[in-house]
Amino acid sequence: MVYELINSKIIISRLFDHRALDYSGFISRVPNWIHEGMRLLNIHTSLINDNVDGQIVDYKCAIPSECKKLLGVSYLGYRLKRIDRINEGSTDEMGNLYHEQLKYQLDHNGYIILTIEDCDLGDLVFHIKKLPMELDSTTNLYFPMIPNVEKVLDALEHFILFRILSRGHKIPGLSLKEDNEFTNPGLAWKLSKKGARNAAEEFDYDDRNTVSEMIRTFLVDYEYYYEDQINNKRKE
Repeated sequence: MVYELINSKIIISRLFDHRALDYSGFISRVPNWIHEGMRLLNIHTSLINDNVDGQIVDYKCAIPSECKKLLGVSYLGYRLKRIDRINEGSTDEMGNLYHEQLKYQLDHNGYIILTIEDCDLGDLVFHIKKLPMELDSTTNLYFPMIPNVEKVLDALEHFILFRILSRGHKIPGLSLKEDNEFTNPGLAWKLSKKGARNAAEEFDYDDRNTVSEMIRTFLVDYEYYYEDQINNKRKE
């Protein structure tokens, strides 16, 4: 299991370092292509917690677009009860003290409805789970965080090149018609998918140490149990 994640913007740097690219028009599409490539590789990154300020206007507030799971809503430090839910999630940033009167409900159109007409920005906070992403200040794009595994980076690099060529752009030395993985990114992508998927699932250093410690513990416990059973039988 891979725990270290890096900004997928690194793929763009790798492309310019490794290939003779003469334009940058593809960059705005890279975040979506990375998401697509990760989905095709069947590599999933865990959702992370985040707190996002909301702005109430006419008793409604838009749920953050990056929200994949809504854990709860707080107002001025007090948690708000959701009208149509009994059990709610929580995070360390959310207190257990509920507001005595205020509640909210979902309108199923990407908003929540409250009994508050408006509020200052920061008074209302959404506690959400989202995909690990980072905002790049230069491009103003959100780039997904991806496993820092060389085979994964190589596969995604091939996938981005494949997408660029599929849109009709020419890259010197590359063609989707070649029967050669070194000159055909589409073929290289197909051949690298399995290796990338397997590499992302390998144990890292901490995982191996944890398993090793568990095995040693189990063996010691077993020996204690085994010796105890022998002694009991001898007494009988």
